[in-house]
Amino acid sequence: MAILARKNRIRKMQRMRGWGVLLFFSIFIGGQALAQIDTVKFNHYYFKKYWTDTKAIAIAPFRWNSSDWTKLGVFIVAESGLTMADQPVKDFFQDHQNKTSTYISKHFLEGFGAEHSFIVMGSFFAYGLLAKDEKCKSTGLLALESFALATLVTRVPKSLIGRERPNNWRGDGPYTFNGLFGGSSFPSGHTTASFAVASVIATQFRDVKWIPITAYSVAGLAGVSRMYDNKHWLTDVIAGATVGTLVGNLVAHRTVNSHLTVVPFGNANFQGIKVVYSLK
Repeated sequence: MAILARKNRIRKMQRMRGWGVLLFFSIFIGGQALAQIDTVKFNHYYFKKYWTDTKAIAIAPFRWNSSDWTKLGVFIVAESGLTMADQPVKDFFQDHQNKTSTYISKHFLEGFGAEHSFIVMGSFFAYGLLAKDEKCKSTGLLALESFALATLVTRVPKSLIGRERPNNWRGDGPYTFNGLFGGSSFPSGHTTASFAVASVIATQFRDVKWIPITAYSVAGLAGVSRMYDNKHWLTDVIAGATVGTLVGNLVAHRTVNSHLTVVPFGNANFQGIKVVYSLK
């Protein structure tokens, strides 16, 4: 009888251990799939992340597979085809100018590629400090890194391709490429920066539907403002939006330092913990 009771206790413990392992892995996997980064600190790991992320961007092409190169080819073909719309889009915006739209574009939307982005990033960080909200602080720091790296990345094609802007004094069209340091139109730096910030915010707060929609909408309007102000062609803006989004997604998905974080989380239907292991 005692032996039978002991066997039952062992079976019960094994079942409990099995359920415990299953619960742990379900929480871990779920946390990794849904977790946003909320452990970024303003320390040497943060600045090290600038270097490691820059390196990841630089060596990425050497790690691409056939699918990645195919995507690049499709993008190049699509962009080449869209150049036929560059002049008609420029003409449309220049033919539909008015004082109100010009003021909004110049003094509000255009700023999201520069000073307004710093206001947004600073606001996230300041709120995080005051409210002790780690995710908001992390979002501000990640957005700043994304802004900086995206701005750096755009300097390469701008300098190498040398595309003329639509407002150049000679009136050259969208197919004028002067080569090394011959122009600075492609891609749009303002659009790249605005999407770099927007994609980090959208990733960090993807569980609140209106935030990603708002972030990308504002970034999109910032890109439209560059065409309205006759500073960029349509394909410049599309390329900038693509680069900014890719850089922002990379920055927002790469962790900062090496440690295990255990955070309670839950909603109306489920309570549990989130376990995230961050790699250096």
